Amino acid sequence: MTGEWFEAEIREQPAVLARVAASRAAAQLDAALGASEPLFIGSGSSLFVAQLAALAWRRLGRRAEALAASEVRFHAGAHRGGTVVALSQSGRTADVLAALDALAPARTIALTNDLDSPLAGRADVTIDVLAGPERAVPASKSVTAMAAIVLWAAARGSEGDAASAEALRRLAGDIGAWLDGDAMTLTDRAAALLEPAHSIVVIGAGFGVPVAAEIALKIKEASYRHAEGFGAGEFRHGSTALLDATRGIVGIVDATSRAAVGAVLGVARAAGAIAVALGDALPDVPAFGLPVSGRFAPLAWIAGGQLLALALARRAGIDSDSPRGLQKFLGDDFVGP
Repeated sequence: MTGEWFEAEIREQPAVLARVAASRAAAQLDAALGASEPLFIGSGSSLFVAQLAALAWRRLGRRAEALAASEVRFHAGAHRGGTVVALSQSGRTADVLAALDALAPARTIALTNDLDSPLAGRADVTIDVLAGPERAVPASKSVTAMAAIVLWAAARGSEGDAASAEALRRLAGDIGAWLDGDAMTLTDRAAALLEPAHSIVVIGAGFGVPVAAEIALKIKEASYRHAEGFGAGEFRHGSTALLDATRGIVGIVDATSRAAVGAVLGVARAAGAIAVALGDALPDVPAFGLPVSGRFAPLAWIAGGQLLALALARRAGIDSDSPRGLQKFLGDDFVGP
């Protein structure tokens, strides 16, 4: 069966999240940041976790920004000499290392899955994301591990570590039960509905916006199908013109996004688009994924999106472990001028 590594690593996520819950990684990140105004940088999936992190900090009233590592050189003047949190699964992504050269941070904090990497060697503080070896090219468990750490660290000023650790352990257990239950069956049903669509829109609100972009990336790299992530509100400002019977749309739904996402899915269904919901169910919209809420809900949404990408890839006969034209990290040859 294609995508064996990808599926195995998706299924490892409950154990990885339990390791994060038992660790001091979030406390380490919080202590390293202190009262600074961090810039989070990353590429690919790590960029979307960086955006999630910056949003989590801002929602608690703290200043934080996120940038694509490959675009940092255009913004470096505004951020040079500050505190940078560099996220990279491999710790070898050339764009991230080049961004550090451009920024010359006063303090560099690395979140990486490889403590022997060049990024770890350059950092003042290195935090192990505890995901373990990851063989499939589409990142899975390293993404949710990094997301868990940053979401927990952002909330340390408003909630005690014991409560956060318990919430994360509980969600890890819920994700495990979901994966062991009907997750694959319901996700494959959603993939079957979306299969005729030649492109897929993924929408969310709040924390769902960077998660939508991450799920769209997973769909593209695993199944070769065009996908794009949007904020639900912004999608209505022009992009609804895309909607017709050839499009699929996935809405990330929880209590906070139900109204915004539900409105867009209603417009999409009226235009004949194929609509499915990830998370909470909506009337007359097929749903898959784990219905969750709270600070760590993005971890379940990300896992649901990964499983959808895997199911779409298998339906297309594509081996998502090693997508064409991709490798696990991009080296010097891929750095822009």
